[in-house]
Amino acid sequence: MSSDALRAEIFGSVFLLSQYLARRGDEALAPLGLTTKQWLLLAVVARRFPGESPTLTEAALWYGSSRQNVKQIAQQLEQRGYLRLAPDLADRRALRLHLTAKAKVFDAAEESARLARVLADLMAGLGGADLARLRDLLRRWLGVVSPS
Repeated sequence: MSSDALRAEIFGSVFLLSQYLARRGDEALAPLGLTTKQWLLLAVVARRFPGESPTLTEAALWYGSSRQNVKQIAQQLEQRGYLRLAPDLADRRALRLHLTAKAKVFDAAEESARLARVLADLMAGLGGADLARLRDLLRRWLGVVSPS
C-alpha cells in the first residue's frame, strides 16, 4: 500500500472512529444531560485551565473549533448549570467560562467509576502497551495540529 493510500485510510478511519465515539459518548453522558461535545468543553476548561476561568477565545483555541461554535456549546452548558459565562472584569468584550459546582460531578467516585467502565468497554481489546503506544502517537499527531 502506498503512503498516500495509507494516509487516506487512516484519515477515513479516524472520522469513522470519531462518529462511533461520539455516539457511544452521547449514550454514556445522557444520564448527566450532556453530549460528548459539551463534555469535551468542560474537560478542556477543567484540565487545560485548572483553577482558572479561560476566555471564550482561549477555550475555543484548545477545543479546536470556532469561537461562535464554542459559545453555543457554552450557552447550552450554562443552561444546564455546568458553567457560567461572565464578562471579563478587565475587558468587558471578553467572556470568561467559570465552572460551577455541578461540573464537579465528574470527580464523584460513583460517576468516575461509571465513566471508567464505559472507557474500558470502548477500548476493550487494547492492552496496556497498545494504549500507551496509541496515546503517544495521538499526542505526537495532535502536537502537529493543536496549539502548544
